Amino acid sequence: MTRWVTTGGVTVDRRETLARRDLAHLIHPVTEPRDLAARGGPRVVTEGDGWWITDGDGNRLIDGFAGLWCVAVGHGRSEIIAAVRDQMERLEYHTTFHGLSTPPPIELAEKLASMFPPEHGLKRVMFAAGGSEANETLFKVVRMYWHLRGERDRDLIVSRTHGYHGLTIATMAATGIRPMHWNFEPEPEGFAQVAAPYCYRCELDLEYPSCELACANRLEALVEEVGPARVAAFIAEPVIGAGGIIPPPEGYFTRVREICDRHGILLIADEVVTGFGRTGTMFGFERYRFRPDMVTLAKGLTSGYLPLGAAVVSEDIWSVITERLPEHMPFSHGFTYMGHPTCCAAAIANISIIEREDLPGNADHVGAHLRRRMEELRRFDSVGDVRGVGLMQAVELVTDKSTKRGFPLPHSAAGFVTDRAWQLGLYCRSLGIETVGLAPPLGIDTGTVDRVVDILAQAIEDMEAELMPGETLAGSGPRIEEPSQFFEEILPARFDPAKAAGMEMVVQIVLDGEEIWALDIADGTLEITQPDGELGDATCTVRMSRADYVRLANGDLTGDQAFVTGKLAFEGDMDRATNLLTLGIL
Repeated sequence: MTRWVTTGGVTVDRRETLARRDLAHLIHPVTEPRDLAARGGPRVVTEGDGWWITDGDGNRLIDGFAGLWCVAVGHGRSEIIAAVRDQMERLEYHTTFHGLSTPPPIELAEKLASMFPPEHGLKRVMFAAGGSEANETLFKVVRMYWHLRGERDRDLIVSRTHGYHGLTIATMAATGIRPMHWNFEPEPEGFAQVAAPYCYRCELDLEYPSCELACANRLEALVEEVGPARVAAFIAEPVIGAGGIIPPPEGYFTRVREICDRHGILLIADEVVTGFGRTGTMFGFERYRFRPDMVTLAKGLTSGYLPLGAAVVSEDIWSVITERLPEHMPFSHGFTYMGHPTCCAAAIANISIIEREDLPGNADHVGAHLRRRMEELRRFDSVGDVRGVGLMQAVELVTDKSTKRGFPLPHSAAGFVTDRAWQLGLYCRSLGIETVGLAPPLGIDTGTVDRVVDILAQAIEDMEAELMPGETLAGSGPRIEEPSQFFEEILPARFDPAKAAGMEMVVQIVLDGEEIWALDIADGTLEITQPDGELGDATCTVRMSRADYVRLANGDLTGDQAFVTGKLAFEGDMDRATNLLTLGIL
């Protein structure tokens, strides 16, 4: 058997054996298990050096996504490794529960407090094991704050569609990527979402700047709808990350801050992705010039060398808790690894590198070069949008630039591009709606960035040759004006019995609350009827406006987009929704 040796000198099996062992035991996050098995298991990464990674076959690739937005300082930094080793030799772990502490979390909390503008008052820090825990912590701080102020009805935490804040039960409720909610119902109460500042695909069908920041104003509209005494906090990423790398338009956060001040709403900046230089400033709220009341941090806090997050609150908020908490009652929140001394030691060394090497400045400079190069990708027919800030940049892929028509299933342009890019020597990630994202380590140079864009261009060219060879995609045929045209003419012709083999379900599609279409699918056959009157028994029900369903049928809106933006309400088992996407009904 051929074998290879890691840099640590430990002999392990080749990639094929590792992949087989992985499939036998390891559950992967946010991964389709059947697809992973069909591919023969995961790609195994074995080494990292700077902004390069090496796979199990010895292939070197540019780490174009810093792992998972994390590795700000690059792989293999000896300074962090030495700090971790030294701390573990001194004291590997002790708790911060019940009035205990260790030196590293004390030093790190003090350092973080010093990094924020003094006028913001962000002086109090509670640690966590990652971003989800940090956001969960602040949700509880928000609830406690308002309870202690005697405003117990202020329990509504507002977020945005496309936003990502974690996947615990509470942070999932705040996350605006709807497929991540599937099969985890019922969701907790006390969460609501408003439109994201997604100018390329405005949910409100408006255009910037004539829209006058209508998406931001939706927060005020929600306040008016539920009452000003209900909204406790608004949480937002300075730049939406996992939802598609969506930077806000000029003035967006200024308007949000004004609305929060007017109604006494706490503003949380989720800096889990944007913190520590990713946007070209140390924190994203500095880039967009707004003042948060609370901040969450992770990822770049340790550059992923060890798991650590932080929840930072203003002195004003914490003083209410400490002064009004009943006597002998603790702040009853915590996780075992809060303030883990070894993780905090890694963070201290990591921040020292970020500041000494001015990595935010490099992200700003090299990010501008990356953006200029990525603008060249607009020459491709499939590149509908190029967007980003600093070293988080993206391209969104479409089949038609004029209509922004997406790629209907089973095609995945972004998935094709990221797979091809890996083969060509670049790791990048599929995000949001057919978006390919880049977020490399912050020290990357312009020469490597040029190589990144060259690889991405080749991958897009190959995708177009494979998925866009003329008018072959579903949705590229004659356009319809009425839903009846789709159900009576297009769907019967498009229906693929082979794809429907083994499926049995009755689907009710309700348009504008009154027009009903019933689809009876049974082992490769389809019967379409238009019942009169009341809804009948059905396996699942889809509710949309007639206008949006026409857009869906014409391919101007994909099923995924409709789910994410709330234009489609689905009642039933989410496996059925996947079936409908596969059959081209959604």
